[in-house]
Parts: sequence; structure tokens; C-alpha cells
Amino acid sequence: MEEEISLRELLEIIWKGRKLIASITIISVLIAGILSFFVIKPTYEASTTLSVSDVTPQTGFFGSNTTVILPNQNTSDGSMIQSDTADKDLSYLLSSILKYQDMSVNTYKEEVTNPQVLLDTIKQLKLDPKKYTLDNFKNEIDVQAIDNTNLITITVKENDPKLAAKIADTIASNFKSYIISRNNRQTDKLLSTIESLINLQNTKIESATNELNETDPSDKTKYEQNQTKLNLLKNTRDIMMEKYNMLQLVKASNLGEQGILITSKAIVPDKPVSPKKLLNMAIAFILGLMLSVFIVFFMEYWKNTSPDAKSVKELKNDNVIIS
Repeated sequence: MEEEISLRELLEIIWKGRKLIASITIISVLIAGILSFFVIKPTYEASTTLSVSDVTPQTGFFGSNTTVILPNQNTSDGSMIQSDTADKDLSYLLSSILKYQDMSVNTYKEEVTNPQVLLDTIKQLKLDPKKYTLDNFKNEIDVQAIDNTNLITITVKENDPKLAAKIADTIASNFKSYIISRNNRQTDKLLSTIESLINLQNTKIESATNELNETDPSDKTKYEQNQTKLNLLKNTRDIMMEKYNMLQLVKASNLGEQGILITSKAIVPDKPVSPKKLLNMAIAFILGLMLSVFIVFFMEYWKNTSPDAKSVKELKNDNVIIS
């Protein structure tokens, strides 16, 4: 038959090992206390809040009054037709070419820890590059987008509370500068593109002007066709100039200044977020108690199952039977 252990026997085992249980538990709590109070450096948290919005300029058609005159392809006499939609079609075509990248809150969130932003922060604050590598630095930064809002929080963990606040504010400032600089580069690229188109159009206008000047005015049909061609080229250039002027306004407005606002600067924390000293000691108490109880039961099991213990137990049983 299998031996059954009663609750009384369990309590007796624990009582016999009470000194060992108390010793291990107290030592565990002391070790946790020493580590929490004297060894582990306190970690502080500082947060900066940004308000972001998509201020991507719409480069669509915005009200040209130009009426374009086009050759009538359905007749053989070269008559002309008027169109008030061709300029809009051209404007929309240019808009598809001169397009900015759409920026959502989540896109902004991912860009906060862009390597360029982090490197600028490390350089600006003169942080140790050996300690603050990109990977290590990024792990100290937590960026979260608040649900159903356009707010982003940048949280930095550091052993120095003042440094934590400085890093959070510097990252926010450098991120804003990075977005403005990137948008300006994009605007310059778009300006260069449309400037090339305008120059090409001016070349065509010059050629069409020379062709018109060389046309005999007595040939009314030919003269009107060349005049219409020249007007069409000039009207197309006017639409391009509208786009060019609009992009210059976008560049002058520093796109990003309005799209990113630092709504709350970091406050120097006065209390660390870790280590949680009392919690660590409570966990150490529970673990020490569990470990010590396990050791006591294991020692008792080892004692009762050893060969010497079995011999003594059998001898006692034999004596009981003889008597």
C-alpha cells in the first residue's frame, strides 16, 4: 500500500524546518532590499506631447479663368472650338506630378525615432556615442499615439531625471526640424520639376511665335491656326506658373511649423519609476518562502528515502512484530 501523508505530518515537517525557512526568506528579502536601495540605479521617465496634423498642401486646380481654344477635329475646314475644361485637366495632371507624401498620425509616430533625429539629438546634447548607439538609444524611447486623437507622446527613460527631460524635449524639437527640412527638400524638388516644364513651354512659345511671325497674314486660316496654337501654349504656361507660385508660397510658409506643435514640454521627474523597492522585496519574500519550503520538504524526502533510513525503519518494524 502507498503511504499517505497527513496534514499533521506536513505541518510537523514545516515546523521542524522553521529556522531554515525563516533564514532563507529573510536573506532573500535582504538581498532584494540591498539591490533595490543601493545597487540598482533608479530610472526616471520624462514625456513630451506633440500635436500633429496633416497639412499636406493640395496642389489641385484652384480657379484658373483661362479658356483654351482647340482645333476642331470633327471638321475639315480647320474651325476652332472652345473648351473650359482643358485647363482643369492640365491642372489635375500637374497635381498628380507635384504631389506631397501623405502624413498620418501613425506615420509621424514612426518617424519620431528616425536615425537622423536620434543622431542630431546625440550630437546636440553631446551624449557618449559609445553608450548611446542608435539601437540602445531607440530602446530608451517609447513613442505612442493616443487613440482617437492627433497627439503623440515621446517618453524617455534615463537614470538622470534632468537628462531624461532634456532628451525628450530635444527629440521633439529635432523631429519638428526634420519634418520641416524634409518638406522643404520635397518642395525644392517639385519647384525644380515645374521650372523645367515652364522652360520647355517657353521654348515652344518662342518657336510658335517665330512661326506666327513668318506666316503670311493674308492666309487667314493658316494665320489663325498658328495664333491659336500660340495662345494654347501661353495658357498652358500660365497654369504651370500658378502651380509654381503656389509651391513658392508653400516653401515660404515652412510646411511643418503648422503641422507639428509641441503642446507639452517634459517636466523633470522627482520620483523614479523603477526599481519598485517594496514590490521587489514582496516578491523576494514570496519566492524565498516558496524556495525554503521546497528545500525543507526535499530534505525530509531525502532523509526518509535513504538506505540507512530504510534499514532503521525495517528494524523498528521487526521489533514491533517480535514484541
